[in-house]
Amino acid sequence: MLDPNFWKEKTVVVTGGFGFLGNRVCLNLTRKGAKVAVLSRRMGCDLRSRFCAQYYFVFAKPDIVINCAAYQGGIGFQNTAPADIFDSNIQICLNTLWASWIARTKKYVNIIPNCVYPGYTMRGTMREKQLFEGSLHPTAKYYAMTKRAAIVQAQAYREQFRFNAISLVLTNLYGPREHFSLHRAHALAALVRKFYEAQRDNVPRVMVWGTGKPVREWLYVDDAAEGVVRAAELYNEGGPLNIAVGRGLTINTLAELIKDVVGYKGEIVYDTTKPDGAARKIEDIAKMKEVLDWEPQIPLKAGIEKTLVWFVENYDEIVAGEEQSLPKPTLPKLA
Repeated sequence: MLDPNFWKEKTVVVTGGFGFLGNRVCLNLTRKGAKVAVLSRRMGCDLRSRFCAQYYFVFAKPDIVINCAAYQGGIGFQNTAPADIFDSNIQICLNTLWASWIARTKKYVNIIPNCVYPGYTMRGTMREKQLFEGSLHPTAKYYAMTKRAAIVQAQAYREQFRFNAISLVLTNLYGPREHFSLHRAHALAALVRKFYEAQRDNVPRVMVWGTGKPVREWLYVDDAAEGVVRAAELYNEGGPLNIAVGRGLTINTLAELIKDVVGYKGEIVYDTTKPDGAARKIEDIAKMKEVLDWEPQIPLKAGIEKTLVWFVENYDEIVAGEEQSLPKPTLPKLA
């Protein structure tokens, strides 16, 4: 059961706190009374440096660390920079957990993407106990391998040092502040942009990558943040915990839904020369519901509508690539 006073006066460091998920986690924690310290490269702390990570965490003395920092994107981005993706993420994961332990943090929360699940062997829903029971899908293997390593690292620190490190496996996220640049966007954000621009410019057809047959679930970012914060309070096991919706739809159905929300009247064409990714990615949420006594609240269509409004309002900055000018959270920083 949640303690209404759990977060009051606790110092929480959120790495990647200016990012897509990290921003919403910070705001959620602030509303609950936590003292939130944001840590990111734009603040001058590069977690790929072990010295930098150690210096910051020893100085900050956090009660809890939530690691939302990552260098990632959609399938296209995974194909263009595999070495950068692997090197950056393995360093971020290793250094952040190690520095948290050095600083005597009471709890560490690993944020893990669901691409860590086997790429081919899952026929039903993805259950936590099956996470290591197969090889990774090649479209995300470099990023996913670093996150599998992060789960193992957390388990190793629990075993050797009794350090309370947990791992939360999040499904596909969407919402305001997502990457909308076409070279980094995930499927939903990319489709929002494509349909909006096609509707605005009266383009007769929209090209969608792949066959449209893969099945995905989509978790609105505010729901994801609530799940993460609840788990940070309530979950204390070494094994991973899924944070997800538990039901999905095909990319084809998703494209039709976004087309309807945008009001686009043209044709959808599928580029089957482009990769689909894994055939099905739906997480089992039985353990999540039991441990957190919670399920996501925002329906997919309502979340897409909110996402579209934000995207249109920030379109010029997104297209110009001026990420520094996008809205930033107003949060306390460590002196």
